[in-house]
Amino acid sequence: MNFTVEVPSGRLGLLLLLLGSLCPQLDGAKGPEQKVLQQEQKVLQQEQKVLQQEQKVLQQEQKVLQQEQSSHIPLWKIHMRDSLVKGRGRSLGEPEVIQEQLLYCRVGIGFHLQILPGGSVRGVHRPTQYSWLKLFSIRPGLVAIRGLRSGLFLCMSRDGWAHGAEKFSDDCIFKENLEENHYTTYSSYSHPGNYLALSRKGELRRGGSANRNQASTHFLPRRRLW
Repeated sequence: MNFTVEVPSGRLGLLLLLLGSLCPQLDGAKGPEQKVLQQEQKVLQQEQKVLQQEQKVLQQEQKVLQQEQSSHIPLWKIHMRDSLVKGRGRSLGEPEVIQEQLLYCRVGIGFHLQILPGGSVRGVHRPTQYSWLKLFSIRPGLVAIRGLRSGLFLCMSRDGWAHGAEKFSDDCIFKENLEENHYTTYSSYSHPGNYLALSRKGELRRGGSANRNQASTHFLPRRRLW
């Protein structure tokens, strides 16, 4: 058995009008929420752009630091090439050559640093021909040291042991610091915390076992014997 319900045309029209008036209100309720979401998305996109820009800046700064750290090597090679030619003057932009001198360490009875032909480094009380050194100023606060007689560069290994080497490298660069007592300390540029140091007997000390406050690391440049 089928039932049918008849709705008067007047009431049906009224219902349709009510539904039509509610639909725009429902659509309007969704509109503000969508705008808020869109604004939040825009803010996130802007923050991502800012982060990307900051990353680019950091990468550029790292490149500059790397270039600064490696820039002294070509200058040094140019200088060493020209210094082999007798009578040739210093070219513009090259490291300044300080005249040959002695490095006197005040530890114990006092020792002069020497670089022997075999590459060993130690101290001797009375200077020998291997005690005369050439200091090269690479840039303010950074120097390289070369034995005048042995022809070897003073270098510092990763383990903190000083030695003489024929070829120049980053291990042969030292930070030069004038202390309050007017003595000078030399620490490794490539391996921070390792100081050039001698024991009370004039033997070489491992760089990491000494610090700038100890007499074993205090050196006094001398340009004459006494």
